[in-house]
Amino acid sequence: MYRPILQFGYRSWKWMVLLFKSPMDYLWCFLHGVQWRWGWKFFGFPQLRNRGGRIIIGERFSAHSRSKYNAIGVFQPVILTTCRKDSKIIIGDDVGLSGCSITALCRIVIGNRVIIGSGALILDSDSHPITPEDRIAKLPAHTAPIEIGDDVFVGARAIILKGVSIGTGAVIGAGAVVTKDVPARAIVAGNPAKVVGYI
Repeated sequence: MYRPILQFGYRSWKWMVLLFKSPMDYLWCFLHGVQWRWGWKFFGFPQLRNRGGRIIIGERFSAHSRSKYNAIGVFQPVILTTCRKDSKIIIGDDVGLSGCSITALCRIVIGNRVIIGSGALILDSDSHPITPEDRIAKLPAHTAPIEIGDDVFVGARAIILKGVSIGTGAVIGAGAVVTKDVPARAIVAGNPAKVVGYI
């Protein structure tokens, strides 16, 4: 007898939460120059640092920016940064991010159904010139685009550096530093990351 009433109450409560939360998520994205889509889930607000570039995100995106919403915890929010006018971050459908940082000086493309773990870094530039002479001369840092294929899993604290292409279904082990292309369905681990198996 009480079960239908409880079910109705639970469904009503779920819709109320969704309806009141969604405008806040929409406003947050709007203020940061990102087009919000219905069905996105923010667990704590991500930092969207859109400095003149473009951040394009597909359907059913989720961002975990608070420790209480992540089993292993996060020490920072999700951070998406475009650093100049021609910078782009393009994220596909059904992508989940947890406390990671993605910074584009040129272009980072992430496929569909990708999971990126807590504390991972994805950087398409060196951020600063490598040699002291270049830093003194204030030369720009080297940049190269990054492409991450569909169904890739990036473990916690992994680092993906400029110019890397990661094949479909690959697994990047926790703490790996990826400096070279990763074949499809490969498992890589270590610093620098090396292929340790296939799935």
